[in-house]
Amino acid sequence: MRSWRTLTAVVATALVAAGCGSSASGHVGSGGSKGKIVVASPQCAHCLAMSLLPGQIPGYDVTFQPFTKVTDLTAGLASGRIDVGQIDYTGLVSLIDQGFPVVAISGEVNGGSDFIVTPQLKVKAGDWQGFKSLVDQRKAAGHKIQIASQFGSVQDIELRLELPKHGIDPDNDVTMINVPYEGMAQALQRGSVDAAIPVQPFAASIIEQKFGTHFAFPYDQAAGSLTNVVVVSKNYLAKNPEKVAAIATGMNKLLPYLKTPAGQKAWADAVSKYTNVGKTSVNTALKQLTPDAAMPFAQVEAIASAMYDRKLIPSKVTSQQIQDHIDYDPLAKASGRNTKALGAAQ
Repeated sequence: MRSWRTLTAVVATALVAAGCGSSASGHVGSGGSKGKIVVASPQCAHCLAMSLLPGQIPGYDVTFQPFTKVTDLTAGLASGRIDVGQIDYTGLVSLIDQGFPVVAISGEVNGGSDFIVTPQLKVKAGDWQGFKSLVDQRKAAGHKIQIASQFGSVQDIELRLELPKHGIDPDNDVTMINVPYEGMAQALQRGSVDAAIPVQPFAASIIEQKFGTHFAFPYDQAAGSLTNVVVVSKNYLAKNPEKVAAIATGMNKLLPYLKTPAGQKAWADAVSKYTNVGKTSVNTALKQLTPDAAMPFAQVEAIASAMYDRKLIPSKVTSQQIQDHIDYDPLAKASGRNTKALGAAQ
């Protein structure tokens, strides 16, 4: 299993090694004449809303690239091969902690985390007292509850912050196992883990196949349901103000569109295309997701503080550091909303 520090080191290596190869698995684009913009995201239900951004930025040659590894996406940002990327807020905090030159310019989609347990545990949804009793029993018997989690993901951090709220130490009372989202269904099916914390649409697919059942949404902690954020490099922000303005305008149009019937259909089609998850599960997944451009500064602070308290980052990230890595102005100009309404510190 890889620790959070090991994962951070991998990200650091990827960002420093700016010339390494891309792991993009395909691309879609829109034609234009004002210049090129490369958009990238991982392949989760939230993330793949970004595949619809090219259609919201007319006049530019906009290409979308899905990535299977966030480390490759961040390396692409650092090298300039990618212009705008979508990551999660825990990743943003980790990059800020490492001093990497990225700037958040828009929120994207929140929610979509689901703590799932195997039916064999026979614990009712939301019964944290019952789950805690099982954890204690299994620990005493020398067979700790095993939880599949993709280390370093926002879901991983949410659960590590949620469990202590219910008297469970994620480091000592259970065993966290590093499993990619795509492997969680199989791990639950074969009984190698007792629970999992997948992202959508993989969570909905697991439940539909009856490999696991919903237990809880892990939002009773500092991160809440805050999930995804759109970032550019500081260099790109400084050198391409017109393109950044176009991206912000595109996000301001995209997020309301995702809430419409037409937008929901286009979004569902994109998720099915890139994940091979069935439409029933995809439609279930989208119901748990909330498009939102705001970047609530106080909540980002809370995430950073909680990550430090849980030793998920080696040093405390200050309010000033966070301010230096979030720019509300492009989105404020694009939306006509003031920066306070978008979550800026006052």
